[in-house]
Amino acid sequence: MFGFKVIARSRPESARIPSLDEAPVLHPTEEEFKDTLKYVASILPHVKQYGVCRIVPPSSWKPPCRIEEEDMRCGVDTHIQRISDLQSLFLKKRLEGAHKKTNNRRQKIPRMKPEFGHSVELKEFGCCNEHFEFESGPKFKLKSFKNYADHFKRQYFVKEDQITASNFNSDAMQMLSEPSIPDIEGEYWRIIENPIEEIEVLHGNTMETSASQSGFPLKTNPRDVTACPQYVESGWNLNNTPKLQDSLLRFESCNSSSILLPRLSIGMCFSSNHWRIEEQHLYLLSYIHFGAPRIFYGVPGSHRCKFEEAVKKHLPQLSAHSCLLHNLATQFSPSILTSEGIPVYRCVQNPKEFVLILPEAYHAEFDSGFNCYEAVNFAPFDWLPHGQNAVELYREQHRKTSISHDKLLLEAAAEAIRALGELALRNKNSFDDSKWRRVCRNYGYLTKALKTRVATEVRIRKYLFASLESRKMEDDFCVTTKRECVTCFCDLYLSAIGCKCSPHNYTCLLHAKQLCDCAWSERYLLIRYEIDELNIMVEDLDRKVSAVHNRAKEKLGLPVSNVSKDASKEVGMETMKHKPVIPNVELSKSTSHRSTSRQASDIQQYRKVDVFFAPSIGPSSTTMNLNHPSHLKENVHDENKVLLPKVSQDTAVGENIATSSSTVLKKHLAQGSSSTVRNVIILSDDED
Repeated sequence: MFGFKVIARSRPESARIPSLDEAPVLHPTEEEFKDTLKYVASILPHVKQYGVCRIVPPSSWKPPCRIEEEDMRCGVDTHIQRISDLQSLFLKKRLEGAHKKTNNRRQKIPRMKPEFGHSVELKEFGCCNEHFEFESGPKFKLKSFKNYADHFKRQYFVKEDQITASNFNSDAMQMLSEPSIPDIEGEYWRIIENPIEEIEVLHGNTMETSASQSGFPLKTNPRDVTACPQYVESGWNLNNTPKLQDSLLRFESCNSSSILLPRLSIGMCFSSNHWRIEEQHLYLLSYIHFGAPRIFYGVPGSHRCKFEEAVKKHLPQLSAHSCLLHNLATQFSPSILTSEGIPVYRCVQNPKEFVLILPEAYHAEFDSGFNCYEAVNFAPFDWLPHGQNAVELYREQHRKTSISHDKLLLEAAAEAIRALGELALRNKNSFDDSKWRRVCRNYGYLTKALKTRVATEVRIRKYLFASLESRKMEDDFCVTTKRECVTCFCDLYLSAIGCKCSPHNYTCLLHAKQLCDCAWSERYLLIRYEIDELNIMVEDLDRKVSAVHNRAKEKLGLPVSNVSKDASKEVGMETMKHKPVIPNVELSKSTSHRSTSRQASDIQQYRKVDVFFAPSIGPSSTTMNLNHPSHLKENVHDENKVLLPKVSQDTAVGENIATSSSTVLKKHLAQGSSSTVRNVIILSDDED
């Protein structure tokens, strides 16, 4: 038994329990629980407006925990949290660190006196790229930390009339009634909003030597594999969740990324995690292995901006350091948020239950007693637009990213293309096929994200860097080590700007001028894919006939005759009436039935955009370049390009042009029509 005495006492008469609505509580069936990300996708329409929900597994879910409460070997490394200072002191220190970084004077906090029986390590405080560091606390064995946490909780919530000199340190203290969750919650916010005395607690992390600090069974442990294979392989095992088949994080391979690993924590009464959004707006899945419940608070992503405005209003010091909003070292009362019209939802997580945090949702939580919990990030396909938003926000704030969004997007697209092409050519209609269909085509998350990204990339390359030398990236560029812009820390997986004077420094395309003082001609454009290659990927995801055949013959080595009739029908045996790859192009408001007589100047517009419908800025962004010499050359060796027939300048818009089946078009059109004549329609600006 610990000999320390807790002098402070709870003040139930001053409790501050926020009046909040409860987040949804979901009870999946055995069948629904089998596929983790499929279940998450199924509940998304019901929980999106809350930002947080609780998932109660079926009664059969009983995974063993590698970290048992009585395990004397597990060490706990703690840090100190002064709950009474969470609303003021830590914010002040974060702002000090932000100012120091702004002035390029990175300093360390002076060593403090060991007022609480242990030394305090020197810690750095940064702004956007570093997390706030608490003071380090004592080290424990797990069982000792549990005793410490239980002792604090009993003494803090004991009533004055229950304390006597004889029973203060006796076993009788353990028989006193456990405080309820509302009692603990009301006292927690009383301390935050109206601190009278200093309340200090500890928050811990395990000090295991294994690569994965997880309480779930591990694939690398033969005993776990033999004893509980169903839990070793489960998608709800947080070691597996980030790299599930439908999670984009499985494409992350950089050695510097720790976001794939679950984080295991040890808590006690009042230990807290402050308001924050998950790194790069990822999903979060949290699980309690054993111990006391945790209380979560969530603000849906739809109110993210309103949340930030409310925080700035009540903490105006943050206006100059908006990046701090993403990792506040300040605990903000839900009552203040609700008074500003911001919805806040409450969620009490019990042992053996999950809590799901959605992208862009601000959330905070604290522990009601000793517990052991674990959390990990993951990224299903519907995360892609949120991830792109985070990329732009981080670039604006010059904030480091943990993962390469472009790498996840492009590698997922490449795998989808291969899978869809192979399945179609082998005449299969399997679950995998339908799974890829859900995220591809012109309405799928993956296709939309790729179109948008390609639009931005092509636009910048064509109009800012057309005069620069273009070089292909080496195969190992950004593979094991993430390359970042030296100015804004933006990821450089897809493209970068380099200079001969500094071979190891690069910028993103938007900060090329800040790279060095050399002449513009000394710079070069470093690219992973040519524009044509990017457009081919977009076409492939749209499942066009030409894409299927090209992928079959040139990439997969499969015979074209194996294309199923269903696949041929699906990808369109119609006229070659393609939409542009860019979803945000503004079309003319005039009717689609235009006069067939068009001036020569209008016809010239159709020569400005390359055959792959690469985007351009201007009125011709939806047209096809039918006359450009580089695309009209019938080069049978260049089978990655869809070659269209020559068209006379006098040809009217909307007129059909007969083409012989002996042209190169037949190499890219699906077999299945006995006609020897194909039709090509010239589209006007406002036609699909």
